[in-house]
Amino acid sequence: MPAEVRCTGIALAYNLAEGWFGGTTPLIAAVLIARASGNPIYLGVWVGLSGLCTFVTAAFFTRETAFKPLLKQAQAQTV
Repeated sequence: MPAEVRCTGIALAYNLAEGWFGGTTPLIAAVLIARASGNPIYLGVWVGLSGLCTFVTAAFFTRETAFKPLLKQAQAQTV
């Protein structure tokens, strides 16, 4: 896959996730604090669940490519 396509895909996914979680977090934080009678412990639960979602995605839905050669892409660029 060309680098331009990879960069666009990563940028799109990052910006959508940032908008979704970053945009709704103040609302969710206010609701969690209001329901917990001012106790901010549920904010930690929200952050923990977000981290768990990130971990599951990274651990089970991404492939490791650290030790795979990039020789095909390098040869294609020099030709």
